[in-house]
Amino acid sequence: AGALPLLMALLRACTEQGKASVADAISWLANDESTRALIVEAGALPLLVALRTGTEEGKANAACAIAMLANDLPTHALIVESGALLPLIAFVSPSRACSNADTGKNASFALQRLAADVRSRELVEEH
Repeated sequence: AGALPLLMALLRACTEQGKASVADAISWLANDESTRALIVEAGALPLLVALRTGTEEGKANAACAIAMLANDLPTHALIVESGALLPLIAFVSPSRACSNADTGKNASFALQRLAADVRSRELVEEH
């Protein structure tokens, strides 16, 4: 948990490649159930959503991190409130030319996890 403030600072001010690497690190940290809430509390969600305009690797890693955070039902509403739905949906859109297959796969995984919650599923269906 002590590294989270540094990771958030890097997501704000690092190069696009650096941000992609930080998003990857966050996805690995989010594998641990005990760190997911800490990651969200540290402010990761809006920073991960901001990677929607970055590199394909950054998009894929951000989508993966969001998918891992979506393992916890209590984070679903926060993920939706962070503005993550529209970028995730765009990443799986058939009209989107995506040079990184992992971006669509990770976004699909995140949307599947969000759809497990009735409230989140309704928001996904609205979009």
